[in-house]
Amino acid sequence: MMGKTEPMSNFEILENNKAVLHYNLTCNDVDGYSQTRLLTYENLVQEAAGLHAHYRQFGIYDLQKENKTWVIARSRMEICRYGMWPEAVEVITWPLDSTGFNCPRHVEAADENGEKLFSCETKWAIIDFTTGRPLRAAEISTKLKTPPKEEQGESKLPPLLDEEKNAQCVLSRYIPRIHYLDTDLNKHVNNLSYITWCLEALPNDFRDAYKPSLVDVRWIKQCYRHDNLSVVVRAEDSNELTKDEPGLWYDFFRTEESGAQTKVFEAWIKWKKREDMILRK
Repeated sequence: MMGKTEPMSNFEILENNKAVLHYNLTCNDVDGYSQTRLLTYENLVQEAAGLHAHYRQFGIYDLQKENKTWVIARSRMEICRYGMWPEAVEVITWPLDSTGFNCPRHVEAADENGEKLFSCETKWAIIDFTTGRPLRAAEISTKLKTPPKEEQGESKLPPLLDEEKNAQCVLSRYIPRIHYLDTDLNKHVNNLSYITWCLEALPNDFRDAYKPSLVDVRWIKQCYRHDNLSVVVRAEDSNELTKDEPGLWYDFFRTEESGAQTKVFEAWIKWKKREDMILRK
């Protein structure tokens, strides 16, 4: 795989520089109601982006040879509905013109009838392992070959400040356990593990009744296998989990050796009733 440059049969890069990943949901991609897991959608976002960069010879293996790597800093996913096993999913992705340290990318998915499943705006950066600092993104657009300007659209990532200000009621606290497979190629805690812990911090009966409809997350600091993390879940009021469309704010903290608390991740997740997130026939 590391030396392969020709795209796989289920992945193609179009003439306009957009990439398409064809995927069939497996039994491991769905929950106990046969609806797609949120983590499946989030994984498809990163898989499509990673493959696109890989086949442009600008992926994580290529960068690691130069002591660099890709990291994702922000992701905002709007979910229209959750697919059912064993539906086919078509994922389309493309990078937008990069500016400063910011490497934006759009990802969206549709079912076999062309009905949208989700759309996602992401922001990536390239980190130098030696300095730990992001690199300027001047060469990114050239290496990844962005679509024509008129086909790119705009990356819409609104600030999270308003949602945080409105969520002042602490609903719960959760201590995640970092397992062996929570670490990735960069030896950091995998991006998707944070989202898993957002879900695990909630009661099972709530998750039986609701599915996320908007997932806006920001990775602030890299974490490692032996870190001590804690999660605080906040909302507008104590009745949030019984509302028709709850909104929950998450703060992740790392406890340093000095006892200080460092914020490493934050998320704003809106939810809808599970029955409102399925295809009606």
